[in-house]
Amino acid sequence: MLYIFAPGVETLTHTMVEHWDLLGWGRWLLLIGAVLLYVASRAGVDALSGGRTSPGRRAVGHWIPIAATALVAMVLQRADLAISIVFATSIGCLSLLVGSISILSPDSETPPAFRRLWPFALPAALLVLLVGFTGQFTFQHALVLLIEGAAILLAWKELSVAGDAVLAVGEIDAAPPAERGLWRLGAANLALCVCLAVVGAAAGIMGAEGIGRDRPQISDRASVVAVLGPLLVLPMLTAGAALAQKKRAWVAMTSGVGVVLLNLCLLLPLLILLWYPTHALHRDASAFLHLRLSAPADVPPMPFGWVTWRLDNVVLVLLAFMLVPASMGRWRLRRAEGLTLILLYGVYVLMEAAGTMRS
Repeated sequence: MLYIFAPGVETLTHTMVEHWDLLGWGRWLLLIGAVLLYVASRAGVDALSGGRTSPGRRAVGHWIPIAATALVAMVLQRADLAISIVFATSIGCLSLLVGSISILSPDSETPPAFRRLWPFALPAALLVLLVGFTGQFTFQHALVLLIEGAAILLAWKELSVAGDAVLAVGEIDAAPPAERGLWRLGAANLALCVCLAVVGAAAGIMGAEGIGRDRPQISDRASVVAVLGPLLVLPMLTAGAALAQKKRAWVAMTSGVGVVLLNLCLLLPLLILLWYPTHALHRDASAFLHLRLSAPADVPPMPFGWVTWRLDNVVLVLLAFMLVPASMGRWRLRRAEGLTLILLYGVYVLMEAAGTMRS
């Protein structure tokens, strides 16, 4: 029911940002939001994985702050920032995360069952690319993406069970009996993760908007891609470095692919569905409480910006295509490839800034 208060929250947010920018607080809000989101990501991983080698659970833990940031942006009626967060973090997972893991652990071996999960990122990215030809997202697009996500989830489970006799999606080792009594601590960590993620997301979005207002030559969307996107991927980078030292770099890479699939097949459809109620409520001086609720059918579909489609989506497709030969063992990602992937993210940020200024 948060969308009922969306217009008032949006007005209050913009007013607060305007005053804070006079004091130069936009960058501090972004920094505070980044710290809270980092802690939320680590708490989510601890709550869901319990210290186990579990790429699926780790992916969900890292994904919760990303989802919270995009959903908060949507509630504040910034659909452009919400979509940018989806693509920036997905590209960050396949470039920054995979690149850093390739540099730290170039000779790591991935179990075949989980390596065969990597190509699923390509059809998900291609489906969104095809949707981009319409220039908008509709109910039907959200439904198709959700169906694809359900199919990928079932395929992941079947591949895992067939390959390594895994009982749960992305889980390799069961929790020891002594750890099963810690479910209350896990629930507390999960609640802490959600709370910190929501607060950090609000601070991060307001900080990005503040930087855009303080520096008119830098759009808030460019700030999201250049600053907030890498910060949301940072917990995966630090966790991946620790896993690489334990000779489990494939866990970080597989969880990164899982985050991409969650972004495209779950978070993006949720944003599309949330678009309609948040934009059905609008201000009307003649209505009760100066708010009027229109029928969802009267709300136009959510726009899909041409910069995001032609740049972000295309880059994501290219990175996902790279995982196909790697998943089949035809191409080993080593230090040279890892460095190239990291440099590619820098080029992507520059192209995003240039495309934003042109638009």
